[in-house]
Amino acid sequence: MVRVLILRFRHRRAISTMIGAVIVLTLVLTALGTMVILTEQYDQYQQTVNQVASNQNQQEAENLIAVSPGLSVVNSTISGWGTGCDGSGANRYNCYNLTISNLGTVGVQIVRLYINSTGLAGSGCSSPNPQPCIINPSSTITSYSFNMANEYLNPGETNHKVFVALPLGVGLPNPNPAFPENSILIATSRGNVFAFQWPLQASIFGQSQSAFSSGNMKVAYTGTGFDSRNEPGPVAAGSGGTVTSGYCHTEAVAPYPAPPGNSEKLTGITGYGDSGVLWFVNPWVTAGNSLAIVTSGGSLHSSMTLYIYVIIVNTGTSAYSPDAGTLDLTWYGSNHIDGKVIGVYYNSGFYLPASPPIVSPGAFYYVIFQITTFSLGYTPWTVQPSLPSVMFWGGASITNGVSGNAPRDQNFFSGTILVSGLWLRYEANTGSCA
Repeated sequence: MVRVLILRFRHRRAISTMIGAVIVLTLVLTALGTMVILTEQYDQYQQTVNQVASNQNQQEAENLIAVSPGLSVVNSTISGWGTGCDGSGANRYNCYNLTISNLGTVGVQIVRLYINSTGLAGSGCSSPNPQPCIINPSSTITSYSFNMANEYLNPGETNHKVFVALPLGVGLPNPNPAFPENSILIATSRGNVFAFQWPLQASIFGQSQSAFSSGNMKVAYTGTGFDSRNEPGPVAAGSGGTVTSGYCHTEAVAPYPAPPGNSEKLTGITGYGDSGVLWFVNPWVTAGNSLAIVTSGGSLHSSMTLYIYVIIVNTGTSAYSPDAGTLDLTWYGSNHIDGKVIGVYYNSGFYLPASPPIVSPGAFYYVIFQITTFSLGYTPWTVQPSLPSVMFWGGASITNGVSGNAPRDQNFFSGTILVSGLWLRYEANTGSCA
């Protein structure tokens, strides 16, 4: 009897131990499961936090600015978008080219534009017209739209064009002299809004204190038998020069703006060059033989006109409108090359002194000088036969104080720049390049 009781007790204790073990195991597994769930939820939370932080960083990295002239009128068909900007077809529009730069470190997608005009009532995007004008992207041209193909800007992309179409009856006010009467707001896919006013207005306080960095220069020339358009290779028959004889340049062809080693074709230069076209080449000209730019007597050929451009950077903090200036280069004593400004080339367009562009701070532009004095009292090849080639060097000046609307107060601007220099390269062999 006693033995039976002992066996029953041991049996019950074994069962109790097993039950306890199961309970403990259940608790452990429950705790582990809870920890796994909490860890996953924390990971999801952390990923969300990181994504939000990344989105915020990208949003803060966006930086769009308007580039002068801000808006410009378009009077031609816009390739890939449609007709109507050129005044043809049943549907016609007032079209503008919005020029902006992405100075941020991330790509930017434009989702909508807003334009609000504050000029005369009924003009532009003001009452009774839609106020403000809401401009949405569109793959085909229509009223109150911008070209969808232009909606994305790469990081660091400059001078990006966004084509905008407004109804024919909605033309944005553009007073002269310029005064901002339109507010343009650019909304991006990350929720940022960038704004600027148009027309851009020059603010030139204290500009006379501005300085220039040294500027690169190139030369062009036109005339019977001598034309820099032939420098990369002959273009017009009987022009008087080739890449192996005459004036000796051998350069690749490049568009504006061109790097060193390339000829540069500038168009629209009203009243100058070959029907408004000048080819600028690296800053040296041949001298001393019958086909050279400078004759053996030390003068330009009577039928030829010499041009020089100088690249200038607005290193000040305010915009200005250059309309005049002078160039003076010298080799020795009374040997001078002098010129006057005939215009400014800015953002792929030429501006006469009477209507200069507004150059934004940090922007570069070309000042084009026409040489009016080429005085070589001493020819280097006779003065120093052992070293007949010489450099003419000096400086250029620029101002906004000459045209009819010249400022006569604190808005006056003037400045100087040291130019890179013009080489006269002596070619002893008549009709060939040494």
